[in-house]
Amino acid sequence: TAGKLIASLSASSSSSATSAAHSIARRIEGLDSFTWNTVIRGYLERNDPQNAILVYSHLRGLNVAVDSYTVLFVIKACGVVPAIDQGKLMHAQIFKLGFVLEIIVQTALLNMYVVFDEIQSMRKVFDEMPLGDLVAWNSLIAAYSGKNYPKEALKVARAMVREHVSMNEVTAVSILSACSSLKALREGKSVHSYLLKADANLDVFVQNALMGMYSKSSSLSYACRIFHSMAMRNVVSWTIMINGYACSRRFDEALSIYRQMESANVRPDEVTLLSIISVCSELGSSELSIWITLIVEKSGPERERTALANALMRMHTKCGNILKACQIFDGMKERTLITWTTMIQGLAMHGHGMAALMRFVQMQGQGLKPDGVVFLCVIFACSHAGLVEYGRKYFNLMIKEYDIKPWMEHCGCVVDLLCRAGLVDEAFDFVANMPIEPDMMLWRMLLMACQNQGCPELVSQVMHHIHELGPKGSEDYVLMSNLCASVAEWDVVKKVRDEMRQRGVTKEVPGSSFLEVHENVHRS
Repeated sequence: TAGKLIASLSASSSSSATSAAHSIARRIEGLDSFTWNTVIRGYLERNDPQNAILVYSHLRGLNVAVDSYTVLFVIKACGVVPAIDQGKLMHAQIFKLGFVLEIIVQTALLNMYVVFDEIQSMRKVFDEMPLGDLVAWNSLIAAYSGKNYPKEALKVARAMVREHVSMNEVTAVSILSACSSLKALREGKSVHSYLLKADANLDVFVQNALMGMYSKSSSLSYACRIFHSMAMRNVVSWTIMINGYACSRRFDEALSIYRQMESANVRPDEVTLLSIISVCSELGSSELSIWITLIVEKSGPERERTALANALMRMHTKCGNILKACQIFDGMKERTLITWTTMIQGLAMHGHGMAALMRFVQMQGQGLKPDGVVFLCVIFACSHAGLVEYGRKYFNLMIKEYDIKPWMEHCGCVVDLLCRAGLVDEAFDFVANMPIEPDMMLWRMLLMACQNQGCPELVSQVMHHIHELGPKGSEDYVLMSNLCASVAEWDVVKKVRDEMRQRGVTKEVPGSSFLEVHENVHRS
């Protein structure tokens, strides 16, 4: 029959077959909703949601009766487009058509509003649904968790418990995701305990969610126990453990997990590679940076994967290989604002100020609008290369042409630029007349500049501002003491030291050093 032919064509994987089915259907009168549903669904599955919506509009114009599945497919199509106005119109029509109590329709509506980021409308739909339906609760919790409203997700989970609706594995994954975002260890443990008592099926997705929650809640030992007890691990499982160790700054163990993953013949995905690149970057090892670059290249051309290329550039910059970072940049097919920022920052860190400024000009020529981070890198480049005039120029350009309000970091770079150039008086005037209130760090920079440049006449003014901002740290006392000692003002030195003793201020111990030997990084 014609109906079977239309259904068969609509089910084909060919877009032309779906169009043919639609063409046939339009020539036949009296087709039922089931047949039309196959056409609408065919367009939806062929990733042609606009035509799915048009078919529905055609049906409404012909006064053809539709059923809940017709409405369901069209709501999904509205979410795919996304067609906000049409979606809201469908919501209104559901009441007129009498489908307001259909759970599958209401759930589709809820998910449609999630796509539209219409959180209030989403909640309104949920409030109109029967409270006992687990699918509805799961959809709402997943929506809040996925849209970065973790607190709301946990509120809904608590309400679900009060309504005596039992969670399943899908619910658990969404709640654990919210717990991870909030580092809510107590709530996460409660979910874990519930699952164990209910003898739930702890599949790989639930176990991954548990590991993610524990690792982000500073309970890595619990995550390790779950990881080692897993009968089956996927790439997400390994990546969670790598990230967990990395976030705990246990970089050697993160590398060890990655090598175990390789031995298990698990192919890393882009997220895994980004994680291990970050680990190598933190270790600052040149040998490790070469090793991971080769792995990325074997997995596919990094120039076509912008996020990976950006991460590799950043890593090579931190590991001292700016030439390799430049090679990756030059070979990239697509460059985002982050790409240009990474390149400018890398060149600036390595003292190539003019090269960094040239990249900035090239970026402007590409039509990309610089943001505050880009300008911070540009002014930083000027500071470290002694390009005072360029530094002034780009700071003013940022404010006047791009209407970006300066951050404390921008002002700090300008102060550093002027102080490095020996323009301490100008730096003092700049800080005193800044468009934002200077913080303690800027005044400390000036105090240090006074010491380095030999400007004792400004010390009392700078120290007055430091006093006004609050209690002084050990670095302020030490700076002032050393500065006064350099001009033989021993009475003041004694007074500063006495004040340090009275306030119980002690000189802080400096940081640590790194030594790399055969891919092993030793700290001291």
